[in-house]
Amino acid sequence: MEPQEEANIDSRDLHPDKSGKKISSEMFIAVFAIVISLSTLFVYIYQSNLMKQQQKMSVWPHLTIGPSVSEDAFTLRMMNQGIGPAIIETVQLTHDGDPLDGIQDLMTIVPDSLQSAFSYSSLWTGQVIMAGEPVDLFSVSSSGAAGFLAGELGAGRILLEVCYSSVYGDTWVTNGLQVEERECE
Repeated sequence: MEPQEEANIDSRDLHPDKSGKKISSEMFIAVFAIVISLSTLFVYIYQSNLMKQQQKMSVWPHLTIGPSVSEDAFTLRMMNQGIGPAIIETVQLTHDGDPLDGIQDLMTIVPDSLQSAFSYSSLWTGQVIMAGEPVDLFSVSSSGAAGFLAGELGAGRILLEVCYSSVYGDTWVTNGLQVEERECE
């Protein structure tokens, strides 16, 4: 009897290479896991952006400026009608295009014959106006001065532009009731 030859059988011989014909089940599972992981990543990024927007909206300031005029009084009032603090960045006050140094200089444009006592509040860079807080910027209790200032303001000869930001650094500019989101100058 002849001795039997031992056959060296390679495991690759039992499972022929199927490359190019079918994807193995392991490869399918791996690709599926990557797709699921990437989808989850995109959902988290989207959700993170939504949360960031919600946080910004939860501290959104909204400054309005407007006059209060009666027969014998004139008050220029600013109010934060938003839900977060407004941080004053810049203030520009002009009369006929010429800059005024401050709110108190409104009386310098009133003719001498109409001069009277007045009160004012200054605005400065870094000042914080809390939500719901009104600020009487300028007030005069004289019918002549009140009428004159109301007329100048109504004619667009007096312009007050305030640039302010939120705690997140977003900036807006208001010149009365109109508020525009833009950078401060």
